[in-house]
Formats: sequence, structure tokens, C-alpha cells
Amino acid sequence: MSGLVTLDWALCYGMQYAINRWIVAGARRRYAREAFICTAVTVVFGIPTLIIAPGLLRWAPWFAALLAVTVFSTMIRHDTHGIWSQVAGVIASCTIPATFPSAANPSAAIPPDGMYWWEMLAWWPNSAVNRTLLIVAIMMLWYEIGSLLFVRSMIRKFGNNRYRLAAIAWHAAMMVIVITAAYAGMFVRPWAAIVAATALVARVGAWDTISQTRPAISRVVMTECLAVVITTVCTIIACLA
Repeated sequence: MSGLVTLDWALCYGMQYAINRWIVAGARRRYAREAFICTAVTVVFGIPTLIIAPGLLRWAPWFAALLAVTVFSTMIRHDTHGIWSQVAGVIASCTIPATFPSAANPSAAIPPDGMYWWEMLAWWPNSAVNRTLLIVAIMMLWYEIGSLLFVRSMIRKFGNNRYRLAAIAWHAAMMVIVITAAYAGMFVRPWAAIVAATALVARVGAWDTISQTRPAISRVVMTECLAVVITTVCTIIACLA
């Protein structure tokens, strides 16, 4: 079931990207067709998921709000790469692990008899929240926001000191928070969380030291892909028993 939710997330991501492209293109027919097809495919796969696990509807207001942020940001800035649009997309992506209990746990996925669908929006049994998956979601969110700032400082906003300092400050704060959380016993394997944070901080420090000119996009992408693999694996090791 978690795999089906992940597939739906990928389709939703593609749908919002297609809608944003349509907006930026001035509602041209070509992009309208792409947006319509992506939306239709998302609906085709999404409805069966909600039929199997209607408890996922409790997350609908949250994701609807994030979609509204990314769409309105695109409309205002006329750019699919606006910072608020990308932040909303990152938050939506990192929230996915927290939704798994609503899909996989029967007591959270299947509502009591007699409950209407709109009542499920406010139906939050204890089994709908898994502490471990919530920590995973928060850790991934912290990592990915930092990654967003870092990539923008290396590519689109290279030379912009505000983004450079924001990326450095965010990663420094992340390191402090992860070490504090590890010391407080929030992780099953604290060393793995510290390794993930250290790898990201070292990456930022190394690039900031050696990059006197705008780096090749391919090098930044390869660095980020490696960082995503390391942080994902280490986060799972740190949190899951």
C-alpha cells in the first residue's frame, strides 16, 4: 500500500508541474493538453487508492494548501522555479512517509461504520500517526530545504550572498539540531543521523571553499544525487528499528 501512495505522490508531483508549466506558458493549448493528461492519470490512480484507504482523506487539506501555494506562487512570479513554489513541493514530498499509517494501518485507513467522507478529514485516531515515520519526514524535510537553498546558491542564484549565507546557516543549524536530538535519544541509531548531517554540511563547506566560478550543473546534480542517497539511507538506519 505504501508503494501505491508513493506512486500517487509521483503522479501528483507531475500534475502540479504540468499545471505550473501551463500557467507560465500563458494557458497555451499545448500545455493545457499536458496538464489535462497528467491530471486525468492522477485521478485514475488516486481514486482507487482512496477507495482502499479512505483514511488518507485526512491529509487532503494539507496537500491542497501546499498545491495552492505552489500554483499561486507560479501565477504571481510567472516562474515554475520560484522559491515558495519549490518549498511547497519539498514539504509535500517529505510529508509522504507520515501518511503511510493512514494507508497501511487498518485502524487508521478504514473509518468506523456510518462515518461520512467529509468527517474523515477530521478523523485522527492514534494509529494515524507513527512517531518514527514522523521523525523521518521531519529529518528529510530539514535536509531537502537545505538542499534547495544550496542548489539555488550554486546555480540559479550563484553569486547571491543571501542564498549562500542562508544555505550555510541552515546546514549549521541542522547539525546542531541533529546532534541535540541524538543526545536526547530520539534516534534508534544516533550515529547514522549524525553521519547524514555531517555529509551534508561537509558538502556545503567544500563547495563554498572551491567554487570561485559557477560550477557545472552536472557536477552539482551528481553531488545532490549522492547526498540524497546518503541521507535517505542514514535516516532509515537512524530511525527504524
